[in-house]
Amino acid sequence: MERRDFLKNILATTGVMAGLLHKDGKTAVMSAEGRSGSGGVYRAVNGSPGDNLRKVFELMGGVGALIGERDVVVIKPNVQWWDQGAPNLQALRTLVDLIMERPGGFGGEVVIAENCHRGKTPWASAGWSAPFERNGDLAGIANYSHLTASLKNNYGKRYSTVHWIDVDAGGKRVFGPGEGDGYVYCDGTGGIPLIACGNGLKGDGFRQTIMTYPVFTSDRGTWIDFKNGVWEKGAYTGRPLRFINLAALNHHSTYCGMTSAVKNYLGITDLSGGPDPQNGGRLIGDYYNFHSFPLNKWAAGPAPGMIGRAVGEFMRTIRRADLNITTAEWVGLASRTDSPVARTRTVLASRDPVALDYHAAKYLLYPNSRLRIHNPDRRSSPLREYLERCADTGAGVLDEGRVRVLSSDLGTRRMQSEKELSVRGETAWGSDPKALMKYWILRYLKNG
Repeated sequence: MERRDFLKNILATTGVMAGLLHKDGKTAVMSAEGRSGSGGVYRAVNGSPGDNLRKVFELMGGVGALIGERDVVVIKPNVQWWDQGAPNLQALRTLVDLIMERPGGFGGEVVIAENCHRGKTPWASAGWSAPFERNGDLAGIANYSHLTASLKNNYGKRYSTVHWIDVDAGGKRVFGPGEGDGYVYCDGTGGIPLIACGNGLKGDGFRQTIMTYPVFTSDRGTWIDFKNGVWEKGAYTGRPLRFINLAALNHHSTYCGMTSAVKNYLGITDLSGGPDPQNGGRLIGDYYNFHSFPLNKWAAGPAPGMIGRAVGEFMRTIRRADLNITTAEWVGLASRTDSPVARTRTVLASRDPVALDYHAAKYLLYPNSRLRIHNPDRRSSPLREYLERCADTGAGVLDEGRVRVLSSDLGTRRMQSEKELSVRGETAWGSDPKALMKYWILRYLKNG
């Protein structure tokens, strides 16, 4: 549908938006000179998802600069959703291929692991089973189950797919490797230290969460403790365990603003108890899970930005990603599965998830959505609040003046200048009246 026709239809349907349309303001860009302090943000634009990802690794010095010959590599995508709500399928396959075909050889293992919090059979729902209408880009591959089956066929026991499952959905609480797959609760019992995170309030507004992390086995029989590493014959081996955080980029509600690399950590933790702190929401005792701790179900919680604080504490005390990658082929402007969407044709990577999310919001999502809740420079936006709290823990850099950006345009075959960092993608508006109305309400009625 042409933008002109879409606007006519939506105005005719609602009758309330007339007179509200106005021109977008200018999009700010940042200087790319003299940056240091976060490891930098690396980007490639205007290629295929696979080519963009290859170029990003080239800018970083090649896959061998990150992955060793015998490493165990855990890749954590977000498969709770599908279409633009999940990382691009072609980019993920390219990532696995690059690791397996590492210069100098690769005798290690690659594990794709995820907790999509969809019950005891997650492989039968969400991005594992829903057919992708966009963001697939692979012939004959319709979803994550198809993709992982193909990877298994190609690489045998060097490749594994693991589903982490919440304890209240049939998973198991464990205290370490050797007890079976499950979750470790850092609540101070059973020889496990207490690792808690509070929201800083007193009285009725006070909440605490604890760190939880998975223990699991690969198809090769390798025990993997997400916090402490590879375990064999009663001891940790010291074999390198690499963690790659693979995210998409989308709108996520008026209480979060955006979902991408930082929020993707919630899919590592156990969310037993559900999202509502007033109805369940507890992992154990008085400890909330990573969703009910910062929020009031589908609304803001008592203290701003607590998603960022909890994730930052997880990175500080459990494990932080060796690399964060955002596959922004399609960006959801008001939803993770519905239109409108913008095709920004970008892959970004950084060791710093805060710097990565800030950059992705400012130069990809916000220029296309024009929703103020996506503006990371707006102090009162929920996105800004949780990025600040995450940075406060030492997990990343929020000051873009300290972040070096290298960006390659595969369309023009040259590096981009500071004035070219903002990406305006072609927008697909769709024709669902409910989805379209949601976007316009967010833009004009809730964007003050």
